Amino acid sequence: MAAKLVSVAVPLPVTTAFTYAVPDELAGAAVVGARVVVPFGRRKLTGFVVAKGSAAPPDAEVKEVIEVVDVGPVLDASAIELGRWIADYYLAPLGEVLRAMLPPGTCPEGRRYVTLTDAGRQETERPARQLPERRRRLLETVARRGRAPLPLVLREAGSPRGARRDVDALVSAGLIGVAEEIRRPRTSVATEQVARLSVSAEDAVARAADIERRSPRQAEVLRTLAARGEVAMSELGAGAASGAVARLEKAGLVGRFDRERPEVSVGLESWGTSEEGPLTPGQEKALGIIRERIEGGAFGAVLLHGVTGSGKTRVYSEAISASLARGRGAIVLVPEIALTPQMVVRMREAFGEDVAVVHSGLSPGERYDTWRAVRDGMFRVVVGPRSAVFAPVRDLGIIVVDEEHEATYKQGESPRYHARDVAVMRAKIEGAVVVLGTATPSMETYLNAREGKYALVELGERIDSAPLPHVEVVDMRGQSPVDSEGAFSPVLRDAVAETLAARRQVILFLNRRGFASFVQCLACGHTERCPHCDVSLTFHSADRSMRCHYCGHSTPAPARCPSCGGIDLRYGAPGTQRVERAVHELFPEARLARMDLDTTTARGSHWRILKAFADGETDVLLGTQMIAKGLDFPRVGLVGVVAADVGLNLPDFRSGERTFQLLTQVAGRTGRGSERGRVIVQSYVPDHYTITLAREQLFAPFFDREVEEREGLGYPPFARIVAIEVRDTDERRVVRAATRIAEFLESGAAKMRGPRPEVLGPAPAPLERLRGVHRWQVIVRGRGTSARALVSAALGQRAALRLPSSVSLAVDVDPQDLL
Repeated sequence: MAAKLVSVAVPLPVTTAFTYAVPDELAGAAVVGARVVVPFGRRKLTGFVVAKGSAAPPDAEVKEVIEVVDVGPVLDASAIELGRWIADYYLAPLGEVLRAMLPPGTCPEGRRYVTLTDAGRQETERPARQLPERRRRLLETVARRGRAPLPLVLREAGSPRGARRDVDALVSAGLIGVAEEIRRPRTSVATEQVARLSVSAEDAVARAADIERRSPRQAEVLRTLAARGEVAMSELGAGAASGAVARLEKAGLVGRFDRERPEVSVGLESWGTSEEGPLTPGQEKALGIIRERIEGGAFGAVLLHGVTGSGKTRVYSEAISASLARGRGAIVLVPEIALTPQMVVRMREAFGEDVAVVHSGLSPGERYDTWRAVRDGMFRVVVGPRSAVFAPVRDLGIIVVDEEHEATYKQGESPRYHARDVAVMRAKIEGAVVVLGTATPSMETYLNAREGKYALVELGERIDSAPLPHVEVVDMRGQSPVDSEGAFSPVLRDAVAETLAARRQVILFLNRRGFASFVQCLACGHTERCPHCDVSLTFHSADRSMRCHYCGHSTPAPARCPSCGGIDLRYGAPGTQRVERAVHELFPEARLARMDLDTTTARGSHWRILKAFADGETDVLLGTQMIAKGLDFPRVGLVGVVAADVGLNLPDFRSGERTFQLLTQVAGRTGRGSERGRVIVQSYVPDHYTITLAREQLFAPFFDREVEEREGLGYPPFARIVAIEVRDTDERRVVRAATRIAEFLESGAAKMRGPRPEVLGPAPAPLERLRGVHRWQVIVRGRGTSARALVSAALGQRAALRLPSSVSLAVDVDPQDLL
């Protein structure tokens, strides 16, 4: 009888699944969706069965599956369908995509170890050795390490390629041995001991009555078990209860067993106020549209566009209630779980213990137990960041994507998926409703709503008709700062002083994102831009040049402003540490907390900083975009935007969109109590349309202006972009490889029918060298699917590119950040 064949996707940067034979003893277990251990070259890998009955490749030996990891599938058919879509759209390996759908640390891994043989030991003890110097050093490394992982030996020995050849030679000579072991996942299933009746409940009650007088503790245990079926020993109590169970067990009335006990996190500590009271007319209308789609039982996408403070979270919870009432589950995605604790609090207030929270602060065991508990139906609502889009919620009815515009929904490592778009596709596959909520929609989402692909629901007023904060833009041109760090205008200084005197709180925002520096004239506000790409040029201090990181255009940094001839030029902008010093200089009595990458590295640091501010333990919260999202502090009376131009001048075609979003979002952090809030925005280009429209939260006019420019320049959402980053430790190799890739793509584009995509670059990445690795990039831009199709075809012909094995490629479809 012919061997049973299956297709297995392995978590490696390969584009195809591989065919394996299944031994008879594993035939029943190797089902689609199960994980299997398979041989792959010299390694053993854990892959996923994605299809049965594959055709055997001609003239090739079909290797056998070594082991089936799971009892039953860990991914169902809809998850595999979603995985295939992600792999195809984002040009990612299917095995890596499927692995990303599971909690980290749950897949067995093969690891190769190097050991010294007896002959090798004798060789190291000889005074005169005949081995070449490099192999002698490698042998000594193995002797010193004893039993060491092969990657560690290769790294310590020097050049990985040369060292691997040396390892093969030493193995052939019988001096070392290489063996592979399968390392089991570190996560394990927690268990607890329970007591369970060995007789019927009726017999247990009758026996309890018989022994009540002489053994009251045993009688009590029997009645408890008769009522509840089984009870954890920890609940019965120690001492007498344990002895009573032991005597009942000996009598054949009770048995003790181990059962799984998921260690599920209860989420984050509460703060703030809940949303109660009747729905506003706007909320009622929005909820009616969403409920109609939920009750229809089919896919639907809704953009919930509401100004800051308009009660979007209440609409979310009511819509989830409607889904739960129909027996269907829910997922709520948030940009970053540590920065949106109030969403978790409100979901728990609405749905209690039916809510599971997933976030990076959980241990691997907790994440695994939570995943299993969700899969088993213990939780019907899951709240978490982008990876929660893969939560195995049973009969999924609704996915909420809060702050859908946030770039943090894009995964930075392979597979580089966008959780918002994956949420839409998952909802489509599973017949669910997806609600995209934000005060500042992304260009892509709003265009889909304008074109009718998504339903558009708008909440134009705050709860209780509270007014939007008063926003004042301060023209910094020609201003003399009042502090030594150059951060505060007189207007902002006075506003902070007045707010603190009134015992209200202040938020100071500085979008000092990334490392890109720009050159700006302090007299007229002019900033140098690329003549070809209409993005800001980045200043490189090493050779004092201005470069475009899209097309590679370069020009010397100016000594004078090319617009007005001024010589007072600013390179970049002050960072949060300099602003912190300015606050201490101007307001020495103020209690300040700084929230940026430097102050939030420790576990729980985000929470502690925000909780202290919420409790009134600090007066001023200074931070980057971390403080602009989903926070509700009623005592905040002032938001100060220290330098609105920093984000506006980043070399990114989305800089205007991001600046509008951040200014609107951070302004919304004030005026949430009984008093109207105030916002001070400092800018050297106060008349820029991004700033003037953000001041009034006029999103529709901003969208119209922005998309007009995007369409003319051929940027998303009217085109698609694929970025290819080329990496190598050798600068010359990476430049040659990037040039070869660009030429190969140009040649492929010339042969395409219809609209041809444009190839930009090669150009150095803005951070050209990172951890000793040189990085260049090539960008492909085209209408429809042309850019993806071109890059996909090139990846399928990688052998024709003749790239050195040391060169690695990172492909990003629809990149959110090209800095």
